[in-house]
Amino acid sequence: MSEYIVSIVGEDRPGIVAAVTGALLQADGNVEDCRASILAGSFAMVLAVQVPDRVTEREITDLVAPTAAGLGLSLGVRAAGPAHTDPGGDRCVVTIYGADRPGIVHGAASALAAAGVNIVDLSSRLVGTPPIYVLGIEAEVPSGMPVSAVESAMNCPDLAGLDVSVQAESERLL
Repeated sequence: MSEYIVSIVGEDRPGIVAAVTGALLQADGNVEDCRASILAGSFAMVLAVQVPDRVTEREITDLVAPTAAGLGLSLGVRAAGPAHTDPGGDRCVVTIYGADRPGIVHGAASALAAAGVNIVDLSSRLVGTPPIYVLGIEAEVPSGMPVSAVESAMNCPDLAGLDVSVQAESERLL
């Protein structure tokens, strides 16, 4: 079996997921992982699809392209990278709240990258009135690194004035 990453972006409307996954079924595609969301009125979806080895990237593109074009969606298809290996460390959840301003995501991502922490999931949005920016990050911490080191990394000038919390995933489940 081969694995491909399929990305779709376009104006939101009902039926996008059904149409795209239906086209992938024509290639005997099995959706193994998927993320989809509406961002500023646009629908964005990324799928990890496993297909028989006989199915090529070009064939997947040719099968999905008419559906994407018919719905006004942009389409990307590429071979998946090597399987992600667990670094052997723990996971943590980083939550950031505060007044919206440019650079919050960049500041958090840069601080984590500098500490060797890998982001595995990230979402953000404005909520409430007046609006508060909320950023949630799930991250893999290198083996042997305590959560307190992640907390220290997040104590940086780019995130000054924001409420930042770091919690070990094991604590979150209790």
